[in-house]
Amino acid sequence: MESKISFILLFILIACNIVLGQNPVPKYLNTNLPIDERVADLISRMTLQEKISQMSHLAPAIPRLGIVAYEPNFDNPFSQIMEEIDKTEIEKYKKLRPWENYQYWEEGNCLDGGWWNEALHGVARAGLATSFPQSIAMGSTWDPDLMQRVADVISTEARIHNKIYGKKLTYWSPTINILRDPRWGRFEESYSEDPYLLSRMAVAFVKGFQGKDPKYLKAIATVKHFVANNSEFNRHTGSSDVCERWLREYYLQAFESAVKEANVYSVMAAYNAVNGIPMVTNKWLLDDVLRKEWGFKGYVVSDCGAVSDVVHKHKYEPDPEKAVALAVKAGTDLECETCETEQFMYDKYLLNAVKKGYVSEKDIDKCVTRLFRARFLLGEFDPPEMVPFTKIPLSKLDCQEHRDLALLAARKSIVLLKNENNFLPLNKNTIKKIAVIGPNADRAILGGYSGTPAYRISPLMGIKDKLNGEVKILYAKGCSVLGKKEIGWDEKNDKPKFEVLDESESIDQAAEIAAQADVAIVAIGTDLSVANEAADRSSLKLPGNQLELVKKVFQANPNTVVVLINGMPLAINWIDKHVPAIIEAWYPGQAGGEAIAEVLFGEYNPGGKLPVTFFKSVDQLPPLDDYDITKGRTYWFSKANVLYPFGYGLSYSKFEYKNLSIHPRSVNSDRENKIIVKVDVKNIGPLKGDEVVQLYVKNLNSSVIQPQKRLRAFKRLTLNKGQSQTVRFELSNKDFSYWDETQKNWKIADGRFEIQIGSSSQDIRLRSQIVTKR
Repeated sequence: MESKISFILLFILIACNIVLGQNPVPKYLNTNLPIDERVADLISRMTLQEKISQMSHLAPAIPRLGIVAYEPNFDNPFSQIMEEIDKTEIEKYKKLRPWENYQYWEEGNCLDGGWWNEALHGVARAGLATSFPQSIAMGSTWDPDLMQRVADVISTEARIHNKIYGKKLTYWSPTINILRDPRWGRFEESYSEDPYLLSRMAVAFVKGFQGKDPKYLKAIATVKHFVANNSEFNRHTGSSDVCERWLREYYLQAFESAVKEANVYSVMAAYNAVNGIPMVTNKWLLDDVLRKEWGFKGYVVSDCGAVSDVVHKHKYEPDPEKAVALAVKAGTDLECETCETEQFMYDKYLLNAVKKGYVSEKDIDKCVTRLFRARFLLGEFDPPEMVPFTKIPLSKLDCQEHRDLALLAARKSIVLLKNENNFLPLNKNTIKKIAVIGPNADRAILGGYSGTPAYRISPLMGIKDKLNGEVKILYAKGCSVLGKKEIGWDEKNDKPKFEVLDESESIDQAAEIAAQADVAIVAIGTDLSVANEAADRSSLKLPGNQLELVKKVFQANPNTVVVLINGMPLAINWIDKHVPAIIEAWYPGQAGGEAIAEVLFGEYNPGGKLPVTFFKSVDQLPPLDDYDITKGRTYWFSKANVLYPFGYGLSYSKFEYKNLSIHPRSVNSDRENKIIVKVDVKNIGPLKGDEVVQLYVKNLNSSVIQPQKRLRAFKRLTLNKGQSQTVRFELSNKDFSYWDETQKNWKIADGRFEIQIGSSSQDIRLRSQIVTKR
């Protein structure tokens, strides 16, 4: 719809020029000219005030140039959109609509839309859309090819939303902040604690989302939040203090890969400062590193209110005119203006900043050029028939193909954490009664930034469908997630007030139901009331009374399976010690309940692996606001006795590793090297299954501090019973390099390295050494 409106306005503009005897085709409308020439021509026709107006995420129209407003369609609000989808099913959609997805629409706090759209695991804050597993679950698949397919579907549905509602095609996804601390409120939104795994998922998402057309972008992905943004409690005021080495090796790697390998076209500058400089004004990171060093060609958008934070929160520059000038000169092209202390900073202050010489019109031109180049690449200024993505049929929205992919992603994301004496899979032919219990049993939790799928399958629904009336199912909620309810707002401390709930009676009732069954399945975990954007956790424990529920159920029936539905690692120490089987499902998307049931009853053999470490206690973690990863963070530097290590995950099958070969066995630091590593992996178990083969590199004698090991390659395999496959990995110089802060360059340390091949970071099956030399 957007392209049609734009083209109609442009046609009218051309017609008016013909009547007035002017050149009928301005350069910017000539589709035969190079895009940069077209963009330059358009920018040259704008006044300074018009240019500044386009640097808002709610950019107004410039009718005389045929530029449509880049803002939400408020004439077609969410309630009307819902009705337009299917008036006969409006009540069903209202029931499906989770409160967290639309709080901004309802409360009026923020004006999302325009440049601001969300698609973390499906098109969000809109109408009907397929909802895939949350990002942390996608990380557990260890399957970048699947991630790319999912992102491709999301942008297909984004194009359909553009066609139906005029929703713009610039999306602020994916989140690729590295998961360095499980207490982070937005932990669910990213993929891994490891920079290599995270970078593979980031590249896959961007490639799938932006499409493969040589001329046009299908949609624009925005990697966020650049950079070192992993704590909510101080996100507007805090500084992430990190030396350049660990910035390069740990925090920046996924962003660098998204730029260099996937050509991501948008980067979001975070709220926080890095080493004392607010990110939106950090010229070294936004210009020197991002643009000059990495070759980034797209635009930078501020997180919403981050420009305001420069003045009001960080107090880095108290003069707002100087503050906006600093942001523009650093390379922050677009301001997301709402939600925080002062709105519309660019609109208010940039014109005077130019007049006073704090920033030049040439600097403004750079920003506006990058923004309009994006709009040209999306096809906004070309006839719709020239843009291949305008031909996507409406029937693709929520189609069966997309639903099937959501189910496949949910299956592949499930991690089997414990399976004592092969307790799973359950044999439904030998079970007469099954108890399904827990606060997350009869809910399909999608997670933050979720869309509105046509259906959502809870674990209880999935189990009912799978058993098809053949086994009697007993259900009890048992307790709530939090163990308390909100009763008002504490104005003094600016936070909600809660009343603790006495849930002992409902827990006892759940235990009584469990005692009547052959097997009890307990679905527990978290939801967005536990941790979310702007709210970190202070504990890793199961919230509320859920542990007490599991204990009582297990006491009543030792044949208990725990299913975790959660957005971050949990310290389930007692459960791991006592309960015979545990499944990690994360927030598994619209088809999650079906996938969980398939795993429980053996129709799908789980093969997911943990993309993060499960710690036993917060006592094993440094302070949340300490960004020095050498202080015991992640599997790189933690020496703690953890609950589940990075890369861990079981299967109903078993896999044998043999015949590790490495060639050559030396790395010459004076030239580029190619090291070929091969290993044979065989399924020696009773069932077809998936294994994720992981390759780690360990520096054995470095003179400078190094991680205990680093993931450098991985491959997810599907092997039939008895099948063997040779896995081939290729390593290069960078896999043996670290950032030398003295030389300001990558350096290969002299000495010995160990190549480790295994099923997790701790379950190493084969190892061999190579040496580096000059």
